[in-house]
Amino acid sequence: MNYSNRQTIQQGRQNQIESNETPASFTMENGVVRSEDTGDLAFKARSNRMAGEVGARALELMNDPAEFDRTSAWMSAFAQSNQGAEWNIAKMNGGIA
Repeated sequence: MNYSNRQTIQQGRQNQIESNETPASFTMENGVVRSEDTGDLAFKARSNRMAGEVGARALELMNDPAEFDRTSAWMSAFAQSNQGAEWNIAKMNGGIA
């Protein structure tokens, strides 16, 4: 091997540094980085959601057909009301009624 070339030595040192770096969230098994499966996040029980309660409502609508039908009926009735019509016009005009 030719170690007289400065660029070859620098590249070798850079390769050594990169090979020593291991992310804290992964583990090494037989020299291979392995991550752990977190499972289905819909079934994780937490006291508070980092993304807010919107995701919980979306899951409820996807998993409960009766709640989806009830919400759809309410939205349809609201769209036919005077306030719903005003709201839809303002939404289409960028917030201007």
